[in-house]
Amino acid sequence: MAILLQELPAKTNYSMRAISAANTLSPAFGGADQRLSRKGSRFAIDVSIPALSAAGCGMGLIADLLRGETETLVLEIPEHLPAVAYGAPAANGVSTGSVLAVKGLTPGAVIRKGKFLSIILSGQRFVHIVTAEMTVPAGGLVSLPIWPMLRRPTIDGAVIELAAPKIEGFIEPGQDWSINSLKAVGMSFTLKERE
Repeated sequence: MAILLQELPAKTNYSMRAISAANTLSPAFGGADQRLSRKGSRFAIDVSIPALSAAGCGMGLIADLLRGETETLVLEIPEHLPAVAYGAPAANGVSTGSVLAVKGLTPGAVIRKGKFLSIILSGQRFVHIVTAEMTVPAGGLVSLPIWPMLRRPTIDGAVIELAAPKIEGFIEPGQDWSINSLKAVGMSFTLKERE
């Protein structure tokens, strides 16, 4: 079962990045390169936390991060977009590729280009980003263009986290933390989607 990371301090720095599975075919005898999109692109997030009280949450967070090398961790993706009442979004049937069919949305809600979402499939979260702004029509159904392409086909009714998307994955090995003379702990780590 995934470990839900505690809320991090307000001054935490986050850097979201894409890890592409695409490759480029270069012809052996000249000519144009060909870019191939493949399933498997995903996200990672680099997190840098300022010094925390070692007696407070600092050492507990270190314990969770160490567990995160062999167990998956879940972290809410920080977004600085206005809050929107999206309703109860869920997968509408089976979707594959780069378009996600969604139901249960609040009519009139605007889903912005660049909005992250996470889909829960078989207990595992997958992060995607919306690639075109959409306004939800009267029926609450929408086909969202997303990146990266879906890594697994969706299941009808699968939960889609739009209001508070989360990234799930493993902590990259070799993370470090510092303990200073003021009994405070500062740390940085990378959380990478596992699939």
